[in-house]
Amino acid sequence: MQSQTTKNRDIIALEAIETVLEELKGGDGSTEIEKIDEISAGSFIIIVEGRRDVASLRNLGITAEIFPCANQPVAEFCEKIAEMKKTAIILTDWDRKGAILASRLEIQLKNLDVAVDTSQREKLLFYSKREIKDIESLYNHVLKLRKNVNGEEDLKEDFEENLGRNFEEGFEDIFEKDSENEI
Repeated sequence: MQSQTTKNRDIIALEAIETVLEELKGGDGSTEIEKIDEISAGSFIIIVEGRRDVASLRNLGITAEIFPCANQPVAEFCEKIAEMKKTAIILTDWDRKGAILASRLEIQLKNLDVAVDTSQREKLLFYSKREIKDIESLYNHVLKLRKNVNGEEDLKEDFEENLGRNFEEGFEDIFEKDSENEI
């Protein structure tokens, strides 16, 4: 049995993370994205490090365009992103490598006059840094928090089903939509 303090912490973390996810889904609330330039849904892209990050966000219901930047020169990647003329939301991992990459992407994109938003990354980092270190683990973390907060037992089966589909079958279902997003 978990303590009330732990449950309260999980409730706060889950609410904060789900708020960020709603912002990324284009929710109705006022978001940092909307404050940048009154942007409408579909006018932003999400930049992550790798394919497993894409899978995690897709499993969480994020339908926005997501571009993995791994294994590419940052300058070339940013030039291609700049051509899209959309706000770039940077969601790199919160390890040292992810922080350096986020900083490099932000500087490069701003030099190319691309609106950049790192607020969602900062919020996710703040509310989950103790538990996870990357976007790839976010889906599992949200399921765990939901189970702790709501006592939902069937979430484990959901996760195992999605885990098998995404990781054992080589991401085919998840990345079919994102195949054109390979830069």
